[in-house]
Amino acid sequence: MDEIELVIFDCDGVLVDTEKLANRIFIEELSKFGFALTEEEAWDNFPGSRFATCVTYVEDTNGKKLPPEFSEVYKTRSAEVFASEVKPIPGIEEVLANLKLPRAVASNGPKHTVKLNLITSGLIQYFEDDHLFSAYQIQKWKPEPDLHLSVSKQLGIAPSKCVVIEDSVPGAQAAIAAGMNVIGFLHAGRNQKIYSLKIPMIEHMEELFQYGFMKNVKVISPSFP
Repeated sequence: MDEIELVIFDCDGVLVDTEKLANRIFIEELSKFGFALTEEEAWDNFPGSRFATCVTYVEDTNGKKLPPEFSEVYKTRSAEVFASEVKPIPGIEEVLANLKLPRAVASNGPKHTVKLNLITSGLIQYFEDDHLFSAYQIQKWKPEPDLHLSVSKQLGIAPSKCVVIEDSVPGAQAAIAAGMNVIGFLHAGRNQKIYSLKIPMIEHMEELFQYGFMKNVKVISPSFP
C-alpha cells in the first residue's frame, strides 16, 4: 500500500462510535412496542446495513410487523442522543491528525447526518465538505461499488490508488468490487462477520500506523508503534 493516494473512511463505526448508541436506542424503542432484540443480535447483523434491513430482521425474528410510526420514533430519539453523545472511535483522531494524504468519507447514511456526527465528535476539522460522500446522493448503497467509484471519479484518483477503512461486510464488499484496497476494522474482535473476508484487518485504529500510506508521519501519541 505504499502507492496509496487517497484514504476513504466509512463514517459510522470507523470515524464515530455510533454503532453502540444506535443499537441501544433501537433496542430500547423496540421494547416499547413489544419487540425483542439482543445487543449481540444487533452487533452481529446490523453494521453496514440500511435501516429497512434492520427492521426486516426484527420483524422476521419476532414474527410480526412493526407499527408504521416506529421509524419516526427511532429517528427522532436517535437524533437527540447522537447530537450530544457521539464520540470518535478511539485512536482515530490521532490517525487523522497525522495522515498526510487526502482523505474522504463514503457513507451509506445521509450527508447531513454524517456531517452532524463529525461535528458532534469533533472530527469535522479533518474533512473538507466536498470530500463527504453519501449513498443518498447517487441512490446506490453498499455493497454496490457505485459510492466508492463515485468518490474515486470526483476526486480524480484511480481506484487502485485508494484504500478504504471499513468495519462492515457490505462496506468492505463494496470497496473490493470497486477495485480498491481495503482494511477491515474489527472493533477489538467484536465484529465477527468481517473475519470471513480475505482482507487485511486491524483490531485497533492505532494499527493503521503500521501501513505504508502512514509512513513518514510524525506520531503524536507515544503509545503508537
